[in-house]
Amino acid sequence: MAVIRLAKESDIAYVAEHMREADRQEVAATGNYGPEEALRKSYELSEPCYAGTADGVPAALFGVAPMSEEVGAIWLLGTDAITNDIPTAFLRHSKRFLPFLTEPYDMVCNIVDKRNEVHIKWIKWLGFSFIRELNYGPKDLPFYEFARLNNV
Repeated sequence: MAVIRLAKESDIAYVAEHMREADRQEVAATGNYGPEEALRKSYELSEPCYAGTADGVPAALFGVAPMSEEVGAIWLLGTDAITNDIPTAFLRHSKRFLPFLTEPYDMVCNIVDKRNEVHIKWIKWLGFSFIRELNYGPKDLPFYEFARLNNV
């Protein structure tokens, strides 16, 4: 069974250890942090941070980190459970949860590694617009910038 709940600090280590390879590559491509550090920083900045679970085990952590009062950076990092164990439930829950998650902001945005096909499909399915392709990180790899306007 898939459930969304408030994330716990103890979820960070589990998701980092079991992170999807594409998510791990995306974190590495940004060059900022390793998987656990990226999750910890995102957890600390997001108000609040959520966990998607599969049978009580963390499958993904996600949230929106404020960039300003009007703009938030939406993010998600997960394990293979989001595609292997609970794909349909994860999609349904995330679509229903999105308005609540993004409501405080006029716009939510971020970048996604061009190689991360699962995230790109998910972002499109949630109704985000892709703005442009840009190179990012220490290896200057291709990313897509995406955004969604709210309350405007």
